Amino acid sequence: MLDYPDEESFAVIRMDPVAMVWHLNDPEALKAAEALSPQSYLVYLSENHRLPIWGPEPWYSFDMHLIGPCLRPVHDEQCVTADMCTPIYPNCDHPTGRAPVHTEPPFPFDNCYFWSGLKMKIRVCPREEGFDWDVTTHMPGREKHVWRDYEVCDGLMQTAAERARQHQPQPDPVPESRTSDLAPTHPSALQADDSAASPYVDDGTSSLYSDSSSAYSCSIIASTDVSSYDTMKEWRRLFMDPVASPEFHPLCHLWGNIASDIKQDEIANPMDFLEERDAVVRIIREARVRNTAILPMRAPEDADSKATLTLKWLGKEKPKPKRFRPLKFIRKIRLCVRNLFSIPHMGIWP
Repeated sequence: MLDYPDEESFAVIRMDPVAMVWHLNDPEALKAAEALSPQSYLVYLSENHRLPIWGPEPWYSFDMHLIGPCLRPVHDEQCVTADMCTPIYPNCDHPTGRAPVHTEPPFPFDNCYFWSGLKMKIRVCPREEGFDWDVTTHMPGREKHVWRDYEVCDGLMQTAAERARQHQPQPDPVPESRTSDLAPTHPSALQADDSAASPYVDDGTSSLYSDSSSAYSCSIIASTDVSSYDTMKEWRRLFMDPVASPEFHPLCHLWGNIASDIKQDEIANPMDFLEERDAVVRIIREARVRNTAILPMRAPEDADSKATLTLKWLGKEKPKPKRFRPLKFIRKIRLCVRNLFSIPHMGIWP
């Protein structure tokens, strides 16, 4: 058993909305979180961003990619097409005939895809019994390179399409006399406002088609020149940031045996996970608007974090614990005894 989940592996996750709002100590937020019904999702854990503390961690921070049970839905506004995905063998279906990636052991489902660019940060709840990764499904290194190449290709295609659309000539304005022909006739359409639920609404934390700026990585400190600032202060600032705080990263329970922890017809659509995450983010923001005295999420630390945190971010190892060495101890005792009973040296003057 491992104390923490294994990166570069597939897993099943389910978000815990109650745990995400518990630190707010807000009854209304707690009630709203309890009303949500989170589903189970199939994901790929690509990177573990270890928290800069020693000892037990309150959660484990990961980059994860959502796995879809179908082709990528088209989204014209974001220039996303159905072929911007990678099939996972034994699924071989792709609009352009893209070769699937293989896993070890063989993937237990035949309808799954990586949706290109759909990545976000999550926090994984620890488990007392640890995580059994002997039955985890991994992706070999050569297959990861193939998948990454597909992701890069799709990203370039999306960027090119967005730039081409920006340079297209704007359509001629519609004459005022004809605007009534294009007006919506259904009453509900006339009442649409910003509160309308839509999986494509980006409220500042959504990473529907890309990793948004608010999906702030706990590892950003490690990617900066640690000699240029106080590492402890930077670690605190991350949690004080009202936009970048990890409290917006989904806090999830996780299981590693995908073949037994979820069935093929139970794999939920990734869009549903994004809606769940955005719903919890709204609950947190509304709670902070109601009560501005709510303190920011406290940065986790252990008893000696001020000493060990700096060492860790500076790339230095934690001092090794002293070991008891019997032979070395005996030699020291023998030396002390010999010095105790030795005759002191006295100079003889002529």
